[in-house]
Amino acid sequence: MLAAGAFVAGHQLGVAEGLTTAVLAEIRSGASADLAAQRGDQFQATPTLPPPPGCRRVIVIGDSLMDNAEPWLVAELEDAGFVSLIDAHHTRRISSAVRDPYSGVKAARRARVEWGEADCWVVGLGSNDLIYGAGETAVAEALIDEMLGAVTVGAMVFWVNLDYHGDPAVAFDFPGATARFNSALASRAATDPLLEVIDWYTYAESNRDWFFDPVHVNREGSIARAIFTVSVLPRSG
Repeated sequence: MLAAGAFVAGHQLGVAEGLTTAVLAEIRSGASADLAAQRGDQFQATPTLPPPPGCRRVIVIGDSLMDNAEPWLVAELEDAGFVSLIDAHHTRRISSAVRDPYSGVKAARRARVEWGEADCWVVGLGSNDLIYGAGETAVAEALIDEMLGAVTVGAMVFWVNLDYHGDPAVAFDFPGATARFNSALASRAATDPLLEVIDWYTYAESNRDWFFDPVHVNREGSIARAIFTVSVLPRSG
């Protein structure tokens, strides 16, 4: 399944350092998202819609957690027989208002243009958005809508939920924000048959020794994250 390989050094999310007055002002001003739910405009999911037959082409859009797991994601996706593209970048957020390469929406749109469409998408985003308002339900819902609107129309989306522990360097309630974002994501998945949550939170919480900071995991955790993520994807044929 997995060949031995050197661990990709973890990138810091960058939200715990240098929170100056100017940055805090940006956080407050950026804590609203008024983007329309584009996925609803593109595709109206109904309970009678048959599920897709399985994944053949898979696009993965993620932040530093996906970046750290990329060598093992590549191996697992290949072993499962998927044709795949992984676009992961440290400090990546969701919103298209963020400049490249830090916007997940822009990364998804670019992948569709340059690599083509996919029948299954894996999204590993949201951790870097928490301190910018995504810990509030309305903002989380708007960001989730925007990301879902950027993927292939009618594609199945597997979204890896969040696990962000308290950071003593920052006076911000990361666990509370994590819970609210994950709740918004679960609620959306409950009404959208083309969205499934990969429950990284529960898996990671049962393996707290993986964490080397409030959100990143070590080599063992990155390998486990890759295996866990790919195991959820339905095979075609």
